[in-house]
Amino acid sequence: MSFWERSKELLSKGALTSKEVFEKAKDKTKELGEKGVTRFEIAQLERQAENRFAMLGRLVYQVLIKEGQHTISKGTSEIKGLLTEVEKMEKEIDAKERELD
Repeated sequence: MSFWERSKELLSKGALTSKEVFEKAKDKTKELGEKGVTRFEIAQLERQAENRFAMLGRLVYQVLIKEGQHTISKGTSEIKGLLTEVEKMEKEIDAKERELD
Protein backbone atom coordinates (compact mmCIF):
# COMPACT_ATOMS: atom_id res chain seq x y z
CA MET A 1 0.00 0.00 0.00
CA SER A 2 1.44 3.36 -0.97
CA PHE A 3 1.81 6.35 1.30
CA TRP A 4 -1.04 8.10 -0.49
CA GLU A 5 -3.40 5.12 -0.04
CA ARG A 6 -2.46 4.78 3.64
CA SER A 7 -3.05 8.51 4.20
CA LYS A 8 -6.40 8.35 2.44
CA GLU A 9 -7.45 5.33 4.51
CA LEU A 10 -6.29 7.00 7.73
CA LEU A 11 -8.29 10.13 6.94
CA SER A 12 -11.38 8.09 6.16
CA LYS A 13 -11.08 6.20 9.45
CA GLY A 14 -10.47 9.48 11.27
CA ALA A 15 -13.63 10.99 9.82
CA LEU A 16 -15.66 7.94 10.83
CA THR A 17 -14.14 7.96 14.30
CA SER A 18 -14.86 11.68 14.68
CA LYS A 19 -18.45 11.12 13.62
CA GLU A 20 -18.82 8.26 16.11
CA VAL A 21 -17.30 10.35 18.91
CA PHE A 22 -19.59 13.26 18.02
CA GLU A 23 -22.66 10.99 18.08
CA LYS A 24 -21.67 9.51 21.44
CA ALA A 25 -21.05 13.00 22.84
CA LYS A 26 -24.42 14.17 21.53
CA ASP A 27 -26.18 11.20 23.12
CA LYS A 28 -24.36 11.74 26.42
CA THR A 29 -25.24 15.45 26.40
CA LYS A 30 -28.89 14.59 25.82
CA GLU A 31 -28.77 12.04 28.64
CA LEU A 32 -27.16 14.56 31.01
CA GLY A 33 -29.74 17.16 30.02
CA GLU A 34 -32.59 14.77 30.74
CA LYS A 35 -31.03 13.87 34.09
CA GLY A 36 -30.68 17.56 34.89
CA VAL A 37 -34.38 18.09 34.21
CA THR A 38 -35.24 15.11 36.40
CA ARG A 39 -33.05 16.45 39.23
CA PHE A 40 -34.75 19.83 38.89
CA GLU A 41 -38.18 18.17 39.09
CA ILE A 42 -37.08 16.28 42.20
CA ALA A 43 -35.92 19.52 43.82
CA GLN A 44 -39.27 21.16 43.02
CA LEU A 45 -41.20 18.26 44.52
CA GLU A 46 -39.02 18.38 47.64
CA ARG A 47 -39.72 22.11 48.05
CA GLN A 48 -43.45 21.49 47.62
CA ALA A 49 -43.32 18.73 50.24
CA GLU A 50 -41.45 21.04 52.66
CA ASN A 51 -44.15 23.64 52.07
CA ARG A 52 -46.82 21.06 52.93
CA PHE A 53 -44.92 20.13 56.11
CA ALA A 54 -44.88 23.80 57.12
CA MET A 55 -48.62 24.04 56.43
CA LEU A 56 -49.14 20.89 58.48
CA GLY A 57 -47.19 22.36 61.39
CA ARG A 58 -49.16 25.61 61.28
CA LEU A 59 -52.42 23.67 61.19
CA VAL A 60 -51.43 21.51 64.17
CA TYR A 61 -50.37 24.61 66.10
CA GLN A 62 -53.66 26.32 65.29
CA VAL A 63 -55.75 23.35 66.37
CA LEU A 64 -53.81 22.53 69.55
CA ILE A 65 -52.86 26.00 70.77
CA LYS A 66 -55.22 28.53 69.25
CA GLU A 67 -58.35 26.40 69.31
CA GLY A 68 -57.38 24.64 72.55
CA GLN A 69 -58.01 21.08 71.41
CA HIS A 70 -56.09 18.40 73.30
CA THR A 71 -55.68 15.95 70.43
CA ILE A 72 -55.50 15.89 66.69
CA SER A 73 -55.61 12.93 64.31
CA LYS A 74 -54.56 12.19 60.78
CA GLY A 75 -58.23 11.73 59.99
CA THR A 76 -58.87 15.46 60.38
CA SER A 77 -59.89 16.59 56.89
CA GLU A 78 -57.25 19.31 56.40
CA ILE A 79 -54.50 17.17 57.87
CA LYS A 80 -55.58 14.15 55.87
CA GLY A 81 -55.39 16.20 52.65
CA LEU A 82 -51.91 17.49 53.43
CA LEU A 83 -50.65 14.03 54.36
CA THR A 84 -52.08 12.59 51.15
CA GLU A 85 -50.32 15.29 49.11
CA VAL A 86 -46.99 14.64 50.84
CA GLU A 87 -47.30 10.87 50.32
CA LYS A 88 -48.02 11.43 46.63
CA MET A 89 -44.99 13.73 46.30
CA GLU A 90 -42.82 11.18 48.10
CA LYS A 91 -43.83 8.49 45.60
CA GLU A 92 -43.14 10.83 42.67
CA ILE A 93 -39.71 11.68 44.08
CA ASP A 94 -38.90 7.97 44.52
CA ALA A 95 -39.96 7.24 40.93
CA LYS A 96 -37.87 10.09 39.55
CA GLU A 97 -34.84 9.02 41.59
CA ARG A 98 -35.17 5.53 40.10
CA GLU A 99 -35.08 7.16 36.64
CA LEU A 100 -31.67 8.58 37.50
CA ASP A 101 -30.21 5.13 38.25
